[in-house]
Amino acid sequence: QSALEKTGQSFKIMTITIDGNGTITPKTAVQPAGSILQVVQHVKTDTSSFSINSGATYNDTNFAASITPTTSSNKILIQIMVNHGTSSNQLAAFTLLCNGSTIDAVKGGASSSRARITGCHHAEETAGTQTVYVGYLHSPSSTSQQTYALQWRHNSSSTRTHYINRSEDDNDASGNGMGPRAASTIILKEVAA
Repeated sequence: QSALEKTGQSFKIMTITIDGNGTITPKTAVQPAGSILQVVQHVKTDTSSFSINSGATYNDTNFAASITPTTSSNKILIQIMVNHGTSSNQLAAFTLLCNGSTIDAVKGGASSSRARITGCHHAEETAGTQTVYVGYLHSPSSTSQQTYALQWRHNSSSTRTHYINRSEDDNDASGNGMGPRAASTIILKEVAA
């Protein structure tokens, strides 16, 4: 079979082959650049907590998702939405992780001794949670499994407890939003190069 492929303002003939298993080559004939090849979704509806010492970081492996790229040239679109609570009025910072290491390309630029992070929020109270969003198109350059998660830190001079999907106070009050239970999601999409 043949098909027309547009290149700039002209067209050229592209040969398409379908083998006995129904596999079509080249893949660009059916999966052009930008196509979504696979989707992984992780929804966390339970709660979890962890403590972080002053000046330390914590890799939250309890809220993570994995995807295995089909080719090393493809990219992974990462979309994370997490509901985060803390035990005091403080700044809470997060950094995107891949396979346990921070992704430098999605951290702020180096500036003296300032922490390089993906983002942060100010936890002003302990009765609720803050909703944090991370979106990034990652190029892992690998066909090995890629596991994405968040690393957390805070600016307190004391050890602080952090919560996922619940508040510190965790009041059992119906209908008024106090002591809420939330859900957090990670969506990973493989994007054709």
